This record gives sequence, structure tokens and C-alpha cells, in this order.
Amino acid sequence: MTNFSKKTGNPYALIPLFIFIFTFLGAGIVLNDFYAFPSPVAVVVGIIAAFLLFKSSTDEKVATLIAGCGESKIMTMCLIYLLAGAFAVVSKAMGGVDAVVNLGISTIDVAYFPLGIFLIAGFLSTATGTSVGAIVALGPIAVTLADKSGASLPLISGALLGGSMFGDNLSMISDTTIAATQSLGCELKDKFKINLFIAFPAAVITVILFFYLGLNSEIVSVDLPKVGFEWIPIIPYILVIALALFGVNVFATLIIGTVLAGIIGFIGGSFTLMEFIQKTYEGFTGMTDIFLLSMLTGGLAAMVEKAGGINYLLHQIKKRIKNKKYSSSRNWCIGWFC
Repeated sequence: MTNFSKKTGNPYALIPLFIFIFTFLGAGIVLNDFYAFPSPVAVVVGIIAAFLLFKSSTDEKVATLIAGCGESKIMTMCLIYLLAGAFAVVSKAMGGVDAVVNLGISTIDVAYFPLGIFLIAGFLSTATGTSVGAIVALGPIAVTLADKSGASLPLISGALLGGSMFGDNLSMISDTTIAATQSLGCELKDKFKINLFIAFPAAVITVILFFYLGLNSEIVSVDLPKVGFEWIPIIPYILVIALALFGVNVFATLIIGTVLAGIIGFIGGSFTLMEFIQKTYEGFTGMTDIFLLSMLTGGLAAMVEKAGGINYLLHQIKKRIKNKKYSSSRNWCIGWFC
């Protein structure tokens, strides 16, 4: 590989990173399913390319890879993933998701179902950190509501999708949020504030629009079976959101939320102590893909950085900066490398 100065970096060092990206995206496009080709395997393809292309000795490349995989921010991120997975699984097992859904369905008028679905999906995805989970939980219910009430199915589906994406964007235990904040060294609550500033105006407009549609709806009210709900299973979700907003350490926040959900589930008879432990482990294993992806990507990024790829990106960005305030800054960061 051609030699480049340390200051300007080496553009060819980015090839393994592009191989990883194009392997994953290409497989997803060809197979029409981005989950068909496991992303950790795509990273391994990029790592193999780095071993073949970079000039240093094999032992040196292995050492760089391992150091990148075990970098402190990467490990912190991976541990948070495990705890977030445990909280999501345990809180769902003790009835938290059902309680949120039943609360919304039992208190919303038929004409305002799209608004209600949007708000429920937003809260649920914010609390659990997954838009897909909210869609899966609420999807069958939303279709049933539309069928029985005569409400527009496309409208309710749009409300479900929009609310889920809105909540996932705000969530402080979402895998993408964890990756972004840990890699750039910022606080979860600060990321929440910025996302709120960006997404909240759109959410307000959406709420007003759904309210207006409900106010002028010609849907004939029908009797839908009211399902009983309890407030207690919702408490862990509210607590986790509140603790995160108050800046409590994310490890402490997730452990407290998981333990509280376990206590509520144990007292309520949702599971035994051993089942609680098994659910916790189930949450851990459910985060295997993102755990491996983060760890291996950290290793690949370390190899790319050592070969000059990151310096090349920084050099190209700085060349295009016209504002003196930012061009003189020495605090440029890409990922977890500064």
C-alpha cells in the first residue's frame, strides 16, 4: 500500500471499512432483507480485507484489532447494551408493555384512536428503546381497532409507525443512542435534549393534526371491550426515563429499572426468582448481534486508524472548513477517535 504522510493520512486505509459497508448493504439490497446477512459477519469480511491490505506484521495487526475491540468506550457501550436488553425483556415479561397498551386503549375515544396510537407508540418505544418492538406489540391491536371502529387503517398504521420512530429517536436506551453517545463522549440527557429540539416540533404538529381529525371525525362510536390495566407495571418505564433525564449514571439507571421490574413481576406472580434470572439472561443474549457488531467494528476502526484512514478523513474535512473558528479547533472527533 502506498506510503502517505501522517498528517494527510492514507485514503486506501479506508478500503476495508468500505468493504464492510458495501458487503452489508449489498447483501441486504440483493436479498431484499437487511437481516439476512448478519452484520457481524460483514465486519469480519472487512477485517479480513484489512489483514490482506495493510502492510504491518500479522502479530501487529492482531494486537491492533484486539486493542480496538477491547477499547474502554467499546466495552462500556457493550455492557450498556446487555443491561438495556435485560431491562426490556424483564419489564415486558412482568406485563409492562401490556399495561401501557391497555391503559391507552381503555382511555381513548374511538374517534381519537390515531392520536392515541401515536402517543402510546411514542411512549412505548421511548421506554423500551426499540421502534420495532413497539410496532410488533401494537400492530395487531391497531389493525383490530381500525377494523372494529371503522377508522382508517392507513391512518392508524401511519400513526403507529410515526409514534414508534419518534419514541425511538428520543429513547436513551436505544442501541443507536448508546452507540452515538458513548462513541462521541456526550451525555445521554444532552442527546435527548437535542433530539427533542429536532423531533418535538414535528410531533406537536402531528398531535394537533390527529386531534383535528378526531374532532371532525364521522366515525360512529362502537362498544369495544375494555381491558383492565394496572399502573404499577408502568412504573419501571417512567422511572428509567426520569433517572436518565436527571443525569443518573446509565448503568445505575438500567440496573435499578431491571431490579424494580423484577420485584414487581415477582410480587405480581409474573415469574419466579429463577425465571427472572432467565429473563435477564434472555435480554443479554438478545443483544448478541449489536454486541458483536460494536466490538468488531471497534477492532476494524482501530486498524483503519493505525493505517491512516481516520487521519485522511480529518484532513479532508479540515481542508473544506472555511470558518476560522472551527478550522483552528483541535477537538475534531470521528467515532471514538479524536
